[in-house]
Amino acid sequence: MTMPKLLVVALLLSIIPAAAYAVVAAHSSQAPFVSSTKLASLSIAVSGNATTIGSDSAPHVPANHVLPTVPTESSAQSSPSAHADVSVSAKISNQNDAVMQFNVTSVTLKIGFTTYTGTNGTGIFNQHSLIVVIHASVSSGSSSGMLILIGHASASLTTSGSTTLTFSSPQSKLASSDFLSLKGTLTIS
Repeated sequence: MTMPKLLVVALLLSIIPAAAYAVVAAHSSQAPFVSSTKLASLSIAVSGNATTIGSDSAPHVPANHVLPTVPTESSAQSSPSAHADVSVSAKISNQNDAVMQFNVTSVTLKIGFTTYTGTNGTGIFNQHSLIVVIHASVSSGSSSGMLILIGHASASLTTSGSTTLTFSSPQSKLASSDFLSLKGTLTIS
């Protein structure tokens, strides 16, 4: 007795997807991670300058101009600016070969003689574009604000190590208060 050709084809087609799924499933659990080492913490230490939002040296476009004006040397010297330091500690919550997500556990921002602290926030480190973004709530006494840091790392980190990190103004700021220009290191362990 011979099997009809249609039945043989149907049996083969039913076996092929199951085998293909088994091969994909065996490899997909390892695909998102570049290394087998699970990283746990991230820290950032950067310093630079803070410029008060609304000062003459802050970038702006006058209503009657299409292109932004270039601040002059004299306006930059009279601009209210101060030294700034930021330190961030975070726990890595999710990581793969493209993006590392983290939860801020501690943040300290010092602008001049004022110290802002916070314990909650979130961030990402895109391993392909090397962009680092952090949003954290901070406060000093009765004043509070949102710390927004958007910067660029010099290298991706898939294992423990550190890299240079730069946060530029006006993207990085203490919202409604100061633009921040900062440089330092990002360390992952």
